[in-house]
Amino acid sequence: MTLVIRHSLSEANNRANVGTPAFASAEAPLMDGGRIIAGVLGITLHENYHIDTSEAFAATSTMLRTPETAMCAGFDPSHLVAYPILDEVPKMREFAELRAMLDAGIVPPEAIEAAYRVLENPPQEEIWFTHGLVIAGLCKVLGVYQDARTVPKFCEVRELVIPR
Repeated sequence: MTLVIRHSLSEANNRANVGTPAFASAEAPLMDGGRIIAGVLGITLHENYHIDTSEAFAATSTMLRTPETAMCAGFDPSHLVAYPILDEVPKMREFAELRAMLDAGIVPPEAIEAAYRVLENPPQEEIWFTHGLVIAGLCKVLGVYQDARTVPKFCEVRELVIPR
């Protein structure tokens, strides 16, 4: 079982930043509220999954918000392994169009393609910090969480069986 976690709230996801360089930026930091949510995630991982975040290893994307989420949850920075394959899916459409698709439960084709790339050579760690569209694509391809929100909430944990 792999725990796949969406990063916490960052300036890259702040809807007030739509149309600015911060929106979707790889270097956008977590917002103050995002740091708080990630701290709660650490408690959740300990209580619900019996994970000692100070000892566990995790995979992250190369975008700042995923390792920052992991560290705010209590992970040791030296135990984080960055994988470009876990980076956010490049936006191939305008924000309003993408939002409408996701609200209708439609996973964009580029997210499904990204999921297949991840599954071809998945990280070996059992905890992954990644992005909403990557997770939506993985869930669609694996046929799980189909009754859940298409894109998970910030710091939501999804349990996936990743074929290796």
